[in-house]
Amino acid sequence: MFSPSFIQRILNVIPHNETYISQIKGLIIRHSDRPFSYEGIIQEPSICIVLTGEREVQLGDQCYQFNSQHYMFCPVNVPMCGEIKQATVNDPFLVMSLKIDIPMVQKILWGQTTLPISKNESKDGFGKWKLDQNLGQAFERLLLLHENPKDIDFLAPLVQQEIYYRLLTGEQGQKLKQMASIDSNTHKIARATEYLRQHLQEIVMIETLAALCGMSISSFHSHFKKITTMSPLQYQKSLRLMEAKRLIVQENRLASEAAFQVGYESASQFSREYKRKFGCCPKDEVKLRGKIIETRTL
Repeated sequence: MFSPSFIQRILNVIPHNETYISQIKGLIIRHSDRPFSYEGIIQEPSICIVLTGEREVQLGDQCYQFNSQHYMFCPVNVPMCGEIKQATVNDPFLVMSLKIDIPMVQKILWGQTTLPISKNESKDGFGKWKLDQNLGQAFERLLLLHENPKDIDFLAPLVQQEIYYRLLTGEQGQKLKQMASIDSNTHKIARATEYLRQHLQEIVMIETLAALCGMSISSFHSHFKKITTMSPLQYQKSLRLMEAKRLIVQENRLASEAAFQVGYESASQFSREYKRKFGCCPKDEVKLRGKIIETRTL
C-alpha cells in the first residue's frame, strides 16, 4: 500500500527503535528494527495502520494479523497483547496509531446531513478493514507533515477532518458514526469500559454497569461481549492483570504490592491467573525484564 519512497521519508524524520509521540494531536508512531512483543496495554479508541511489516494482535480469544493492506479500528478501550515476529534494520516494523477525536467526528456529522446514523448497529466493534487508496493517501499527507513541523498546527486538523470524512463515507462508516452517537450501544459500552478502568481496585457489579448504560443485564452483557470480544468479568480481569504487569515490570513493585493495588485479595489466585495469562509467575518477571516488551498503547 505504501511506497518505499514514502516509508523512507517517514524514517528520515522520526526517532528509531522507540515510540514517538507526535506533535500531531493523538498520533503515535512506533518504529523497531528488531522483533518485540507488546503486553499489558490498553488500546484506546483509535485507528492503527501498519506502514511496513506485520503485526499480530491478540484480543480476548481472537488473533488478528495486520499489514499495510488493512487498518485496525478500535471503538472502545480494550486490553490487548501481541507480537512483531520479524523486523530488521533494512526491513523495519513501522506502525501508527491515531486516537479518534470524537468531538471532531461529531462536528462533521452535524454539518453533513448526508451522513445519517443508522438505527441498525453492526454486530461487532473491533474491526479489521481494508485500507482504500483515498484513505491511505490522506494518512500519508498527515504523516508527511513531520517534514515541516511548522505546518502541523494549521494543516493537521484539516487533514484529520478529511480522514474522518473518508472513514464516515466508507464501507464501514456506520461503526464510527455509532461511536459518536451518545444513544448508540457502542457509545454506552465505551462508558462502561472507562468506568471499569477508573475503578480497577473495586468490586464492580454488573448491575451497576448495566444501569450506567441504561440497559438490562442480559442486553448489556450481550453488547459488551460483541463490542469488546470479552465478558465484563474477563475484561476487568485483563485490565487488572495488565496493570499488575506494568507495576511489576516498569515500577519494580513486589508481586504482593501489585496484586493488592489492582484489587486482588488472594495472592495465590493472583499468581495463578497471572501465570495463565502471561506464561510465568509474577515473582519470575524480574528475570524477564531484559526482554523487549512494549507497554505503551499503540
